[in-house]
Amino acid sequence: MRTFGIFLILLVAFSSCRKNAVPKKSANGKIIVKTAEKYMGTPYKFGGITTEGMDCSGLVYKVFEDLEKKIPRISYKQAEYFKEIKLEQAALGDLLYFKVGSKRINHTGIISEIKSPGEILFIHASTTKGVREDNLFSKYWYPKFVKVTRPQL
Repeated sequence: MRTFGIFLILLVAFSSCRKNAVPKKSANGKIIVKTAEKYMGTPYKFGGITTEGMDCSGLVYKVFEDLEKKIPRISYKQAEYFKEIKLEQAALGDLLYFKVGSKRINHTGIISEIKSPGEILFIHASTTKGVREDNLFSKYWYPKFVKVTRPQL
């Protein structure tokens, strides 16, 4: 009976800890990031999806194509394809969406590293510097941020 009592106390203690548990990381996040990294340095080309040149949604489209997952080609349609999550739950491989000088989503990127709550790096295709990594919380990107989604392969 004493063993059962100890078991019951431990069960209650561990189940109450689960409420404050750290969110699970995206199971496919590392695979998505590794695939995106091979396009680093690719020049920007509007509508492009090759190593000759690509735009932001083309990068995301190509990464998922490489992973044998068909997704929409355009960023605002990609933003509706996967489930939205809270930024606090973001993990490697999650997708970020932005409105850059537009009323609708027109830019996207892939979370590549979470260094701290104030430094989340993402891979995207910059119109001026091609496929590169930037910090979501930079003065340029954070005001344009709209949402984050969790992709499934």
